[in-house]
Amino acid sequence: MYCSTVSTLGVLSSDVLLGMSKEEIRTVCPEEAGKVFFQLQAVKSSIAVSNVSHDKANSCY
Repeated sequence: MYCSTVSTLGVLSSDVLLGMSKEEIRTVCPEEAGKVFFQLQAVKSSIAVSNVSHDKANSCY
């Protein structure tokens, strides 16, 4: 159930949440592990792209 997943994962810091493996997520929220893992991968990709863009912008100065 969605509320249970939010309640369970909502207490974790972003560092912990983004550092979790698929198996760890499956342990914590077995019903929605695939969805949660996919969304976390999207967030990690966005952060990586943002960091690369930020680094390139700073290297121009």
